[in-house]
Amino acid sequence: MAEDIRMDSHKLIYHPEIVSRWLKGENIYPIEIEISPSGSCNHRCIFCAVDYIGYQSVFLKKDIILRDISQMSKKGLKSVICSGEGEPLLNKEMPDIVNGIKSCGVDVAMSTNGVLFSREKLLDCLAAFTWVRYSVASMEENSYNKIQRGKPGDLKKVKDNLAEAVRIKNGRKLKTTLGVQCLLMPDNVSKISDMARELREIGVDYLAIKPYSQHLHSKNVLQIDYDEMLELEQQLKEYETENFTVHFRAKTMKKMHRVKKYKQCLGLPFMTHIDAKGNVWPCVAHIGTEEFCYGNINEQTFEEIWEGQRRREVEKDLQRLEINKTCREACRLDEINKYLDELKHPGEHVNFI
Repeated sequence: MAEDIRMDSHKLIYHPEIVSRWLKGENIYPIEIEISPSGSCNHRCIFCAVDYIGYQSVFLKKDIILRDISQMSKKGLKSVICSGEGEPLLNKEMPDIVNGIKSCGVDVAMSTNGVLFSREKLLDCLAAFTWVRYSVASMEENSYNKIQRGKPGDLKKVKDNLAEAVRIKNGRKLKTTLGVQCLLMPDNVSKISDMARELREIGVDYLAIKPYSQHLHSKNVLQIDYDEMLELEQQLKEYETENFTVHFRAKTMKKMHRVKKYKQCLGLPFMTHIDAKGNVWPCVAHIGTEEFCYGNINEQTFEEIWEGQRRREVEKDLQRLEINKTCREACRLDEINKYLDELKHPGEHVNFI
C-alpha cells in the first residue's frame, strides 16, 4: 500500500502522455481537482489553514459541479477530492455529488472529520469512493477536544462511524481505502502510539502522520519543531501489520524551513481548486486572494474559465511570485514542482541512462 499511495512523492509519473503535452506547451486540463462541497464546518480546529475565510454557510450546487465534471472528464480529468475549506458532509447533496462524479467515470475521494459520516450516508455513497481520509487529531478525548474543538461526544461518533465504515466495506467487499490522517502537534504527540493501536483494532487501512504547515493568511499561528519528534517513526512501526500501515511523513517534516530550489510553481495546470461559492483557484494557498481567482462556475462553465484569458493572466502573475515567500512549506505541489523543474531544466548527462 505504501508504494501505491506515495504520500511523500507524486504520481505524475503515471501520466506521461499528459506531461508530454504540457512540455510541448499545450493547454492541458487538470488531472485532479479539489472541490469544497461546503464552506461551513462543525469543528474549529486549532490548525485550520483557512480559518480566515470565516466558515461561511455556502454550499456547492450539485447540478453545477456535475455539469462541469461531466465535461472535464472528456478533457482529461481523472480524479476529484471532496475536501476544501469546510466539512463536505454538511452539504446535504454530498451522496448525490459523489455518486454523480463516479458515474462520470472520474475517481472520487473525500477528506472528512468523520462526525457526520454515519451508517445512512455510508450506505449511500461509500462504494463510490476510491479512498476516504478521516482527519482525527487524537483517539483520546481530552487532546481531541482541545485540538479539534467540536461538540461533546464527537470523538465517540467518529469511532463508531469508523467501525461502521469498516463493517460495510468488508461486508460489501468494497475496494475503498479507509485511512486516518493526524496532524502531529505537541498536544497529541504522546497519544499517537495508542492511536495507532486503536485504529489497527478498528480495522482501518492506515494512519498517516503529517506536519503542520503554516498558511500565509491563517489566523492560527503555530511554531512546532519536528526534529524533536522524528524518533516517533520507529516507535510506530511495531503497530504495522499486513493489513495496517503507518505513514509517518518524515520526509515532509524534514522539508520544514528548507529553501525550495525551483523558481516557479510549474504544477498549477495539473490540479486546481473549486470553493463552495464556485470560485476556481490555482490552489488552496490562494483562496480569497481575488486577483488570483480564475473565475466562477456559477457564471461560466469550467471550460470557459480554463480556456479564458483571465486564467492565463493569473498564471503569469503567479509565476512572478517568490516561491519561498508566498507558498506553504509543506505544499502539495512541492514534489511535482521538483519533477517538472527537472524535466524543464535537465542536467548535461541525461542521455547516459
